[in-house]
Amino acid sequence: MGDGGGAVDEPVVLDVDGTLCFDGRTLAAGIVEALLRVRERRPLVFASARPVRDLLPVLPEELAGSALIGGNGAFVRRAQHADVEVIGFSVPARALLDGIIDARSLPALVDGPWDYSFTGDEQHRIFRQLDAGRLARNVPRSALPDYAKAVLFTEDPQVIQQLRGTGLTVSVHPDEHLIDVAPSGVTKHSALRRLGILDGSYTAVGNDVNDVELLRHARRGIRVGEHPALDFAHRTIDRESVAEALTSLVA
Repeated sequence: MGDGGGAVDEPVVLDVDGTLCFDGRTLAAGIVEALLRVRERRPLVFASARPVRDLLPVLPEELAGSALIGGNGAFVRRAQHADVEVIGFSVPARALLDGIIDARSLPALVDGPWDYSFTGDEQHRIFRQLDAGRLARNVPRSALPDYAKAVLFTEDPQVIQQLRGTGLTVSVHPDEHLIDVAPSGVTKHSALRRLGILDGSYTAVGNDVNDVELLRHARRGIRVGEHPALDFAHRTIDRESVAEALTSLVA
């Protein structure tokens, strides 16, 4: 089944972990080759839960110049040598996060504009892919000038309800026993608007709950795997078919 038909300049927006990257560190050679073929005809945008700092080491050099969305929309880098634009939490939202973390002694990862604060389990997948390029510092939360994204290592429904009640963007990942929190209204989809990419004018590929709005507003959405939140996607593929599906976008 082909997925061609998009305009030559129609962007392809791609989640990374669980969609293109399956070991937390690299992209398979076949996927890289397919991405390079797509880029010959259509712009690529990589949209990840990782901050840009942690996205860069995963992308091979020949793809690193693409537009990047990090932190589920909190970070945007338009081009290779452009500054990273950051949307941070409001002062009240930062105080709320601090209060929840401190009152419950929750392990957490809080990303600032570049540095971060990590107090979680070093055996967790997130820690293993945290600052792989050694580009930043692990500092106390109080040393971060702003909070851009937070990961709370809990599944406590009261915490989830409290966060959602404030209007923050909350993605729950029960398989990883964590809650992803972004500033109110910030999603991968909202970051596309900052890049000037309109609804219905792009193809999206993703695999998880934080890709819902991204795929919902795409001209064509492709789901990798079987996450039920993405049941509406136009097409579902498994990870072994990713390279082939990407190539079909320009067939």
